[in-house]
Amino acid sequence: MPSEDVAQARRHSQYALVSAHDIDAERLIDFASRVWPERPPYERILSCWWRHAASGCAAAVVHQSTGIMVGLCAGRPSEWVVAGQVYPAISICDFFVDPQHEGKLLGRRLLRHFEAPGRLLNALSISDIAAAYLGRMGWTGPYASSLMVMPLPRVARIFHRMMVRRAGLDLADYAIAGGQMPETLGADLDRIEAARAHDAPAHMRRGASEWSWRMSIYPDQTYRFCFAYRDAQPLGYVAVRAMSPGRSRQMGRLRGALMTDLVALHDDPTTLRVLAVRAVAMAAELGATVALFVTTACSHRRALAAIGFVSPDFPVFGRTLARRAPTYMWLPRGPGAGLAAEDMTMTFADSAVDLDL
Repeated sequence: MPSEDVAQARRHSQYALVSAHDIDAERLIDFASRVWPERPPYERILSCWWRHAASGCAAAVVHQSTGIMVGLCAGRPSEWVVAGQVYPAISICDFFVDPQHEGKLLGRRLLRHFEAPGRLLNALSISDIAAAYLGRMGWTGPYASSLMVMPLPRVARIFHRMMVRRAGLDLADYAIAGGQMPETLGADLDRIEAARAHDAPAHMRRGASEWSWRMSIYPDQTYRFCFAYRDAQPLGYVAVRAMSPGRSRQMGRLRGALMTDLVALHDDPTTLRVLAVRAVAMAAELGATVALFVTTACSHRRALAAIGFVSPDFPVFGRTLARRAPTYMWLPRGPGAGLAAEDMTMTFADSAVDLDL
């Protein structure tokens, strides 16, 4: 065996790759204190989304001789539609390695744990350090998404009521809690997804099963949906939920609302604008002082900017948004081999951001 292979085998024997579910609370908190010492309380790692998902959603690396946890990588499962074909996908998130154990290829070992033939690997909202590591692993990117903000939703909703009436669309609202997806709502989600499967950019498949999985992670959270119809046919939807105050260091205790997702058939600008207006109204009804949306799609940016959302292109304040906007990357193999940045539509729904905030 070549000396390099011997050295790698020796390093591997010093560390074990296990399900993160096998790590007890005390070791998880200790790990958090070492990888983000400036971000207490460290107990918040115990409420991460992957702790409520299947055991295969997160892997950990344990130092064999001491038993301490030194690495973590979570993968949010989904399906992606690329060029009209459906592929299994994993979105990498919560990717950390203890600085005291760097240089031992532990990050590569964690990432490769999630690789599989025919699977798309991507990531949205990762740190600069993680992005640099993924780049060395051959990932494409990072590319910047657009973080868009509507300040004072209670004021903004007053100016858009006429737009909704003039659009000629029928709107229907739903509030879903307890992780229960009504059959009629699930059927409309599947109808929208089926109608856009062949002409939309590459995107996460957003049907009933995807939303049922998402709501099963935190069944106590309430999602508010608005569906747009014409002649009883669903044309799109928007989903909104209240953020948990204090979960975001940047927002502190500020009451905010996330537009988790926004979908319209053929990216129709009127449908997008009307649904975004309804999302602002729902954010106001939730008592939010700010509504947030993240997107990689030009159609989203144009529609939201048209109704007053502040974008990274906005003078002065836009620079702050640009610095805080999540970045996205993907592994250019298998389904991801032919993708370009402009070929992918991603929102808060595609990452763990919605689940953790």
